[in-house]
Amino acid sequence: LDYDFLRYMGVEPETQRRIQSHYLPTFAQCKRVLDLGCGDGDFLALLAEHGIEAVGVDFDEKTLQAALAQGLPVVQADVFDYLADAPAERFDGIFCAHLVEHLPYHLVIKLVQEAQRVLQPGGVIVLATPNARSIFSHLEMFYMHFGHISFYHPRLLCFFLEHAGFVNAQEGVNPETASPMLPGVMARQAQNNAGDTLRARLDTLMQYQRQIPLQGNGPIARLSHRVKNSLARWLVQPLQDDLAARTHQALNALAEEVTTQNNELASLNGPFECYAVARKAPA
Repeated sequence: LDYDFLRYMGVEPETQRRIQSHYLPTFAQCKRVLDLGCGDGDFLALLAEHGIEAVGVDFDEKTLQAALAQGLPVVQADVFDYLADAPAERFDGIFCAHLVEHLPYHLVIKLVQEAQRVLQPGGVIVLATPNARSIFSHLEMFYMHFGHISFYHPRLLCFFLEHAGFVNAQEGVNPETASPMLPGVMARQAQNNAGDTLRARLDTLMQYQRQIPLQGNGPIARLSHRVKNSLARWLVQPLQDDLAARTHQALNALAEEVTTQNNELASLNGPFECYAVARKAPA
């Protein structure tokens, strides 16, 4: 059912491989990697292309058929049963993408504890999951899948990992999963000088003509021009300057507020996949 749903939603292997390629450097030095919840084997194929031995585990029969059709080494089993039967220190890398959100927290704790047992000293583990700080995850991604149970903040995953004995736990987001929402916000956010540009436009807007233009060439016209400018300089321009300053100050404050709101929206519009990575302490 899970395989059918992903294909129904238009999730293609090429997309998955592009997303998961972000994690390849983390496993570059590994010799034997375990992929928990491997699906149709996209990450296994990437590892194989880079000469890294790996085995995948998944319970969904149809997804495994797709992996087997590619000649990938996969095992149909419950991940907890597989981990319980696996010898200690069997692997030097574990990849677990989009599995923890299908589990209650006590099983996530059990998962990382078992992972710690089967990893070799110095081995690495990656837990990838929907990003709880991404608006796209909340509005589109997470609640669309029938099997999702809970968001897990990456800092919470780091805590679970270190509580199980892992060290140097770190969190991150996958830039290959940039949110498709709020494209205008992201475009403006990409302009680092957006605030300066807006202020420059305000300065231009607030410029006004300080001299009354001369109308006519005769002596009366020139005399009238001098009188009008004198009156404007002593009576009108102070009021005009004060009004311009107040208006500019108000518009500048508005520009600051727009910039702040733009930054806040951009922070909510981050990549829809986050992860926690940690290592088993060296012997």
